Amino acid sequence: MMTQGPELETLEAFLESMARLASAVHIVTVRHGGRDYGMTVTAVTSLSTDPVSILLSINRQAAAHDAILATGELGVSTLRPGQSGLARTFAGMTGVCGEARFAEGDWDTGSDGPPVLRDAASMMRCRVLQSHVIGTHRIFACKVEQVVLGHQPHALVYGNRQFGTMAYAED
Repeated sequence: MMTQGPELETLEAFLESMARLASAVHIVTVRHGGRDYGMTVTAVTSLSTDPVSILLSINRQAAAHDAILATGELGVSTLRPGQSGLARTFAGMTGVCGEARFAEGDWDTGSDGPPVLRDAASMMRCRVLQSHVIGTHRIFACKVEQVVLGHQPHALVYGNRQFGTMAYAED
């Protein structure tokens, strides 16, 4: 069914509004059936400190989606400035698919859990607590089981359809 009229205008305005929202860039990873899956996401946010938890939104058509449901665990690597190439690769913008995406970057793949990027701004390994389908996406509430802080405290951001860094305002 084709969206027309005011609904199309609302959808286009919504998409433009979301494009203007700058967000940190993350690579979400999962290991399932001996394979590693990964994707670039910006829809990650803190949820609670008790338990320490986050929320993230994953498109249900993404290859990683079903793997996350099956394993109940995932990794979140928050990218730092200078890692926009990785973000593009894991977003499918470079034509590299599947596990070939992991050829770029320094990945910790030694555990049975999801791989995480060693030189990211931060890395988390998480276990899914709950999930809910809303339209095209599934919202995952995840307990953070491990956090490793990288040496670079600044995150790569995505806004206005481009990668960049934040300038912090002084009060």
